[in-house]
Amino acid sequence: MGIFTRFTLRSLARNRVRTAVTVAGIALSTALMTAVLTSVGSMQAALLERTVADEGSWHIFTTDVSDEALNALEADGRTSDIATFEELGSARLSEEESYTYGEFVAVRTLPEEAKGSFNPDGQPLAIMPELVEGRMPEAADEIVLPDYARGAELGADGEGGARTSGPLAVGSMLSLDLGTRLYDDGSGEPVVLSSVDEWLHSVEQGTGTVNEELGDVSERTYRVVGFYERQSPFTGNNFTAAYSSIVALTTPDETEGALTGAYVRTQGIGSLEDMQALMVEATGVENDASTHFHTNIFRYLGVSDDRPIWGTLWSIAAVLALVIVVASVSLIYNAFAISVAERTRQFGLLASLGASKRQLRRTVVTEALVLGIVGVPLGLALGVAGTAGAFAVSQEAFVSIVGSGSGVPVQVDPLMLAAAAALSFATLAVSAWVPALRASRVSAVDAIRQTQDVRLSKHAIRSSAAGASSGNLVKLGFAGRIFGMPGFVAHRNLSRSASRGRTVVASLAVSVVLIVATGSLAAAMSPIADRAGRGGAASEADIIVSAHVEPTATGMVDDLSDHGEDLDRFLDETRSIEGLEFLGSTRQGQAEGIIPATMITPEAKGVRERIDAERNADFVPPSFGEQGDYYGSVSLFYLDDASWRALVAELGLDEIEYTDPDNVRALGLNTFQETLMDGTYVSAVPFASTGSIDLYAIDRPEGFAFMGILDSAEGPLVSYMNVVDPKAPAQTVPLDDVATPIPIEVGALADEEPDALGAVGASGQFPALILPESAAAFNGDYQTSPFTYSFAGFSFKASDHAKAAEELEKMAAGFEGVSINVSDLAESARQDRLVMQAVQLFVMCFSIIMALIAVANVFNTLANSIILRTREFAVLKSVGMGNRAFARMLTYECVSYAVRGLLIGLAAAAAVAWALHQATAMTFAGTTFSLPWSYVGAAVGVVLAVLALSVAYALARARAGSIVEALRDDAI
Repeated sequence: MGIFTRFTLRSLARNRVRTAVTVAGIALSTALMTAVLTSVGSMQAALLERTVADEGSWHIFTTDVSDEALNALEADGRTSDIATFEELGSARLSEEESYTYGEFVAVRTLPEEAKGSFNPDGQPLAIMPELVEGRMPEAADEIVLPDYARGAELGADGEGGARTSGPLAVGSMLSLDLGTRLYDDGSGEPVVLSSVDEWLHSVEQGTGTVNEELGDVSERTYRVVGFYERQSPFTGNNFTAAYSSIVALTTPDETEGALTGAYVRTQGIGSLEDMQALMVEATGVENDASTHFHTNIFRYLGVSDDRPIWGTLWSIAAVLALVIVVASVSLIYNAFAISVAERTRQFGLLASLGASKRQLRRTVVTEALVLGIVGVPLGLALGVAGTAGAFAVSQEAFVSIVGSGSGVPVQVDPLMLAAAAALSFATLAVSAWVPALRASRVSAVDAIRQTQDVRLSKHAIRSSAAGASSGNLVKLGFAGRIFGMPGFVAHRNLSRSASRGRTVVASLAVSVVLIVATGSLAAAMSPIADRAGRGGAASEADIIVSAHVEPTATGMVDDLSDHGEDLDRFLDETRSIEGLEFLGSTRQGQAEGIIPATMITPEAKGVRERIDAERNADFVPPSFGEQGDYYGSVSLFYLDDASWRALVAELGLDEIEYTDPDNVRALGLNTFQETLMDGTYVSAVPFASTGSIDLYAIDRPEGFAFMGILDSAEGPLVSYMNVVDPKAPAQTVPLDDVATPIPIEVGALADEEPDALGAVGASGQFPALILPESAAAFNGDYQTSPFTYSFAGFSFKASDHAKAAEELEKMAAGFEGVSINVSDLAESARQDRLVMQAVQLFVMCFSIIMALIAVANVFNTLANSIILRTREFAVLKSVGMGNRAFARMLTYECVSYAVRGLLIGLAAAAAVAWALHQATAMTFAGTTFSLPWSYVGAAVGVVLAVLALSVAYALARARAGSIVEALRDDAI
């Protein structure tokens, strides 16, 4: 061990408080970096594992790939693994069979490895079905079927293209009239469909209605050797995924299928755009509908999918990383700057004895290395332990997020720890290098005089020279007149020791930024948590029931208002379920209307125009006229009478009654949230004021579809599209010729969505009006009344939500003509709350660590800067300055530091808050910027409290010391 190393170690040992605080700062900085990296790595690994287990590890899935395209993909170095399968054909089931088993039976071969492995690294490209009986096929005339087909007798009525000799079981024979699914899209070449496509009963073309057909039909007979458990019908995630068919699996043979499908895994591709380019190069087709990209897995592999939410998260992470690095550099730099200033005379003596600049630099660098060797491993351990603790406390939340019973195990990745350690040592090196250079440049004479920290400004030098030449006495100045001699001395110290003052002010400013940044982070994460928690509103409902009329073959939805008696009967029957409490109901309709521009807020108009820009402008007219009036659909929500009265009372209004169609009063729903096609979440306040609007019952001539209301110089027009020939120009007629206006008075505005409206997602509609259920009583044909409705929702609270939901489902199955769906919200609501709690826990942990770094920063800087003035204090004591005078002098200095530090810190904190707000605004449009004032107050309080503690500690040290010893130690 060299003399300079021993010198460094002795210096660290003698200044135990400064050493401990510096080590604590290094450890906290490293712990924060470790916690962030470990948390991200653990979450990414858990979500990737969950996604692979649920959806497979494929990157690209195509249901139709030619031999040439497949050869190109196999030869491309960007693909690592490819598995192919053949669709051998489909057999149509009878109409009666299709209600139970789907429209058809499709035969598909098991996947074959075309390149690499089907199971690379133990991660299957596609999720294969699990057998519940029998075995997998081993020959081309053997098949396995989904378990719900067991016991089926197909072809018993003599119809359809599938026939069995009895109930389907292992060993049964199944005969299929297999053919290729075809439909004519008008291009001259029939389009081939796969089993993942729904059966097209009818397709509207310019020449009329075209039905799907089977081509090249031939009979094939298979022996059933097993049944598999049904898989979820998500295209590409599961091998047997299909929307309206039975998928039968067999082994590959020499038979050429109607279509060849493939699962592709890539390597070295970093964006969705590059994935798409790969397929375009191979197939020569852009925007191919048969090709799907596994965007769910891309986000955990670092593959960009261009959604703004990832830009938001990465921007937030970048801002936080910058704040963490700046805070770490500030803390560690200040510690070393103080250390060098404290040993200025020692460095000068060493230089006078022949120590080189390199040796002096090495002394400081060695000190940094010693502190890092202690602080960095401690920080790594604290970071991992803190992450494990946070995950353990919020395990339920992480189970909800990753959808796994085991939650998120902490992944102690050596690379992540090495990255955190390397970043910490790099921060340490950068922080120590400038003080090391300063130590190497110390002049022996200046060090002995100890003057390098005392630098007069040019103005002070000129003033001193002028005073000396004129023989004037030194003036006490403002500080001296207010605080006496201690104030005068403090003011001189502040003006002469500019370097030391800047260090303290910078430390205070950084601490303010750290504390305010945690509040800004909470504000930035709030929309994300709210979105994860579905708005953050805590609804009382455990179960919601939605109802609508089954769509017709053309996809049109009939009026549910014709089934009002059925809905009332359903509600009456629900009263028999024990422990089920009815909370409210709503019925949703839609009408065309015109709303004056004065009633629509500018922000809502901007949001609606963004939505319009994403729609096909050739078919959908704009929502606003030249004067800003709204022309378009108005959503109408009819609340049950009890919910209506409660809402009116909550708004402090008198009862708003509906009496007849000529005197309608309603409430405006004044909240709106929507997700745009680019992934941006928008929200707005729709209504600027109350007022009167007009709804219209618009006549729809036969053969034409209503498109919308248009603004024109002659007055509003109605636009129609030719149903038979959609490419024909739209037809327009004056609104007054085909519509009857019905005025509605919007008497008040509801700023929040009532619980009863949550069942139909009212806040996602713009504009929306709330009326009492009695208003929907004036129903009838849509041609004569806009007060019909197509959807209904009912909210319930249950003592046993799972049991009640099951009984409601059984009850709903008995209603014909109306589709009734039951949703158990209790579990999903619990998971939403857990997700929000996980986000809040992250913010809280981040806040605690940042606050500790801030406190350590201020205490270390200020306390040690005061301790460095031991010789100065000794001189002042020797001339008679007492403890109270010392306290006034230090108070004045600290007030000066605090004012400057807070002003600079708040300005920098506002910049950080603005950067985090801008990151959030990338995804959540309409958010407003504001400083987290509660955290600003906390920052001021923490800074003042730490200032007081630092002064008290320094004064205690100064009082405990002897004047003679201080002067003697300084002279040595």
